[in-house]
Amino acid sequence: MFDLFKTLGEFERTITDEDATSLLRGRGYEVYPQAWRHAFSFVVFIDYPKKGFGSHEALFKQVFRRLEVDVDAGTVNDLADMFRSSPFRLYPRSLEAVRRVRGMGLKTAIATSTPKPFFRTGVEPIAEYIDFVCTGYEAGYEKSNPRIYRVITDRLQVELSEIVVIGDDPVLDIHNAKQLGMRAIHIPRGAEPSELADGVAGDVLEAVKIVEEWV
Repeated sequence: MFDLFKTLGEFERTITDEDATSLLRGRGYEVYPQAWRHAFSFVVFIDYPKKGFGSHEALFKQVFRRLEVDVDAGTVNDLADMFRSSPFRLYPRSLEAVRRVRGMGLKTAIATSTPKPFFRTGVEPIAEYIDFVCTGYEAGYEKSNPRIYRVITDRLQVELSEIVVIGDDPVLDIHNAKQLGMRAIHIPRGAEPSELADGVAGDVLEAVKIVEEWV
């Protein structure tokens, strides 16, 4: 099971809270970074698992409902275009890593809280090698809720003890996985490696090579 962000890839550049709210204030809407950040987070982690917005525009409309700001359609579209201008990109070795997992005859999944509109196009090169992409909407919960893993095991028809989680977050990807009896490989990205991890790797391909040694 793969984490998405900072494991398989990342966004081309970060769209900051100031970037988003500068656009809005330039159109006459009094929205500032702190309010934007919290409303956006609420929608991603609370509303998206319930409603599953299918586009940037639909998700941003919900953010504005939370902010109680009536924003015109053109501005919503321009904000969506700003985020689309920084697409999700796979790391150079991610495709080979996922192919190698499939070559071992193993089932594959991605577990992420990131809404699908933000990365759907970016993962197309590996889509044929992934059995299940589980966001908060498919699970009904954001990723910190361990029940997301139950959704994945039910979908793939495997036991928790059969799963290896590969990810960069020491809590979401490593601690939570170990608490449920899964094995976990940490990609620390310059941070301290998790002491709970069964393996530590520099990137996703190195992590898959560890899995190959276990199979």
